[in-house]
Amino acid sequence: MNTREQFGKYLLLKKLTEDPLGETFRAGLVGSKGMERVVLLRIFNGQGIDGGRLWQIVEERQAVQQALKSPNIGDGVELGQLEGIPYVAYDYVSGKNMANLLEQAARKRNFVPAEHALLITERLALGLASAAETRFQDQRICHGFMVPHLVIISNEGESRLLGFEVGPGLRSFAANPVVRQHFGRYLSPEALSGATLDKVDDIYSLGVVLFELLTGRPLPPPAADGYGSVIDQGVVATEGEPIPEELRALLKKSLVARDQRIQDVVEWHKALNKYMFEGSYNPTTFNLAFFMHNLFRQEIERESQEIEIEKTLPVPTVAGAEDEVVETDEPEPTVVDEVAELPPAAPVGEISSVHEVPKKSNTGLLVGAIAALLLVAVAGWFFVRGGVNAADSQPAAVQPPPPPEPQGPTVEEIRSQMQELIAQQSEMMQQQYDDKLSDLEAQLDEAQQEAARRKREDEERKKREEEEAAAAAAEAEAARLAEEQRKADEEARRIAEETRKKEEEEAKRREEEAKAQAKPTVPTPKPAVPQPTPGASNQAQNEPPKPKVRRGDLVEMGPGVVPPRTRREPNPNYPAMARRFNKSSATVLVRALVDENGDVIRVELASKPQKFGFDQEALSAVKKATYQPATKDGVPVKFWHTITVQFQR
Repeated sequence: MNTREQFGKYLLLKKLTEDPLGETFRAGLVGSKGMERVVLLRIFNGQGIDGGRLWQIVEERQAVQQALKSPNIGDGVELGQLEGIPYVAYDYVSGKNMANLLEQAARKRNFVPAEHALLITERLALGLASAAETRFQDQRICHGFMVPHLVIISNEGESRLLGFEVGPGLRSFAANPVVRQHFGRYLSPEALSGATLDKVDDIYSLGVVLFELLTGRPLPPPAADGYGSVIDQGVVATEGEPIPEELRALLKKSLVARDQRIQDVVEWHKALNKYMFEGSYNPTTFNLAFFMHNLFRQEIERESQEIEIEKTLPVPTVAGAEDEVVETDEPEPTVVDEVAELPPAAPVGEISSVHEVPKKSNTGLLVGAIAALLLVAVAGWFFVRGGVNAADSQPAAVQPPPPPEPQGPTVEEIRSQMQELIAQQSEMMQQQYDDKLSDLEAQLDEAQQEAARRKREDEERKKREEEEAAAAAAEAEAARLAEEQRKADEEARRIAEETRKKEEEEAKRREEEAKAQAKPTVPTPKPAVPQPTPGASNQAQNEPPKPKVRRGDLVEMGPGVVPPRTRREPNPNYPAMARRFNKSSATVLVRALVDENGDVIRVELASKPQKFGFDQEALSAVKKATYQPATKDGVPVKFWHTITVQFQR
């Protein structure tokens, strides 16, 4: 279908969308006096829809459209069909359907903020709750086919749900491959299996819509155990954080089997509404409108221009309608100056072009010309008669005809006044918009400053805690090493004391044995031979043999052990991650196994992990350092040595 064509009594002004359900137009309802109102026209002629079968199901649901009155439900104008093609007309609201919104947000990587996602879903739930309180044929009204393509988000931030009239009929096409491919994920498993419509089926659709608005991506297929793991892994697109726990719980109660689902949409709405206004979000229609204007700025401006042009289009009237003159104090409509009759009506079901408006008949012009000639003839007769009687009578002064009484403002004046009013209203709305935008920008600056201040305080607090923890760890490690050294010194003193006592006891015993074996006779003098002193001899004879230390043995701190001495100090790099997170200092303790050549052959962390890359840099730097090897009794040995690595910017 092309624009400026006619579908029955509707003049098609512009095609808005096309999907497997059919086409959507901005259209004008044409009556005897021209275009009576602008409507959103949904024509169900898509490849996945059998129009005749759909009409058989929904033909009697005109009363549903008339019964539903809610600001969150589309204001119905008509449910009808033309040659087997069903259609629904709604009062026109400038905006986009939710499918367009999600597509545009994903394309521009400008995802719907969480507060807007909650507001849209809450309004849809409110519309469903309002419908559930209304009865049709002794049953509560359910939707049955709640998909984003039937949700309108206006440029003013209002959300409206369409399709209550045709929802149950569209549901009957759920098994069609085309319909299932495009809309299947929004329908409950029961709907896809052909089960009878139930009030909780719309709750499943609400859950899918809320998930996709929050995450900015389509709902993936469920895992083997259902959607629980999918919901737990969901991330709010604009925040990069997991879906809040309360919303995860609500989604898990929505995307389950019918008997486990929340059983009432009013209860579902209360749960979401409670979270919205007790949480940290501040959803408003103004903020949503601001988001819409940013996301669809060019489209909104273009639509405004198109609507202004459409107001000046010559609009046909319904063929055969009689002209009626109605006196009124209101200004004339500015849509058209003259109204022409339609050409002969096209056969029912066909679309007739109205690009060319038929010319008016010439009969009226001919009659007017004859009347003008008669007036000229009469005027000439009176003029001649006056000239013949000029000598007999005083000619009367010819008075010009009095000006016609003013009949009210002209069409041009009315149009000028209307344009002035529109301009004034636009200026007022723009001023209100600018004022509100300035207030929001000021609030945003304050919020950003407050957030920055809190962030600095948190970073400083974490820095202090980390420094205190590092200092405490260093002190604890130093205390541990000192305690180990003290115990080693005590053990060395104990061993030395025991050795001394044993030597003294052995010397005393030998001295007593020597006295007992001595003879009273004086021995023959012999040449003096130097003899070792008794104490020294006994000490040498009774001293336990020292264990031999071999080169490369692993030893611990003790007598005769000299720890390694540094030849080349560790030179760690300051971690890039610590710089990025503004970490100014850190202390890391590293245990290094230094071999008999003074090389570090193994390292391990001896203190509490510091993170931010400090531990890795400290281990790497210590491993590259070299030392004078440790010795025991002068023999080079292996030794575990503890090194303190300081980081300071």
